[in-house]
Amino acid sequence: MTDKQLQELAEQVAMAMGKAKAKPRLVLVDPDQPSALNALQRDVIYARIRDLGNLYWLNWLIRQETMHVLGVLECLPDEELTELLSKMERGVEARMDGVPFEEVGLVRGATPNWVA
Repeated sequence: MTDKQLQELAEQVAMAMGKAKAKPRLVLVDPDQPSALNALQRDVIYARIRDLGNLYWLNWLIRQETMHVLGVLECLPDEELTELLSKMERGVEARMDGVPFEEVGLVRGATPNWVA
């Protein structure tokens, strides 16, 4: 018996017994939606993002980019997660080169106000 068949059977038994299925409060990954990244790849990216945030004082960038998912990095879809990793790497380069974050376009809503 497959996992899906077992799940359906459990739901039928619960309905027959009059017990409603509890709705999950948080769903991280939609099982029906194909994912470009597997769980291990996502874990590696989470660790890399957190390491860069701690090593180069870029945690503000993580907070800025996860604001729409209430700050939960694990709730980002694959595309946004990989985009955040590239922004973090741009932030590291900017910090190492002494370039303002606004100049490389990392700060939302900020525009450079100096004349080149």
